[in-house]
Amino acid sequence: MPKLPLYCSTGAIIGRVNGYDYRHILRVMPPLCAGVPLDGLELMMLPAYLDKLPEMARDFAAAGLRFPIIHADKDVGTLLSTGAAQNDVALCQKAHNLWAQNCEMGQRIGARQIVLHLWGGLDSDAHLDGNLSHLDALRRSAAAYGLEVLIENVPCTTADPITNLTAIRAAFPDQRYVFDTRFASFHRQLDSLTATPWLIGDRLAHIHISDLRNGADRDFTRLRPILHPGEGSIDFPALLADLTARGYAGTVTLESPVMSEAGIDNAKLDASLRLLRSLLDRPITSR
Repeated sequence: MPKLPLYCSTGAIIGRVNGYDYRHILRVMPPLCAGVPLDGLELMMLPAYLDKLPEMARDFAAAGLRFPIIHADKDVGTLLSTGAAQNDVALCQKAHNLWAQNCEMGQRIGARQIVLHLWGGLDSDAHLDGNLSHLDALRRSAAAYGLEVLIENVPCTTADPITNLTAIRAAFPDQRYVFDTRFASFHRQLDSLTATPWLIGDRLAHIHISDLRNGADRDFTRLRPILHPGEGSIDFPALLADLTARGYAGTVTLESPVMSEAGIDNAKLDASLRLLRSLLDRPITSR
């Protein structure tokens, strides 16, 4: 069985602390991709990028960077959730317009998949039916740009991610998903992944990796800071071994950040990626 592709999120090195300057990607990522090695990058879309998308795409291409996947701006889900809660058509339309811009960027950089937070913000999944009513249009819009939509197990305020993904599956049986380890740990659903046969089968396409410390249920302060593998309570060797043994054949992205006022910690990012590469490359023991 071929090794699982490993990506790094650009969100690991871009944030408020460095002014959302995408040029750090051009400086940090080429040697990182060659050194680990990486199979590509996951572009984390940010509001600060919206007025410079063509420029970014040209610079990424000139640097030889590959982006098989793009993570849509999280405001898409937040706008849909708030729009559903307030029955605000304008907010929902704003979400669709933002989505279209994200999809266009995905096409520009050669991505084939786009990650969607279908719900989010303070309203989260309190009006899931309202959010879900937009999914068909979002999928059709993405398909027009050559992108497959992958829905993430985003933290919930009303239900829980697996329950919500199951509801989505009932309406869209062909829909595929992203499993975020930190979000799953937050809802104590790491075991639910391997205990949900339809998800661990061909519906799971991508995994986001970051760690989380144990703590109280529904304590959203636990989600920050975002930890690297080994800094929290998730047993990544056991989790990844179980996934591969069960036949997981998708892709993996490290999302843990390494930027601070002191700069970008290249060594820490390199170490976390090499750890994941070593775990993903271990011989598989069939179940």
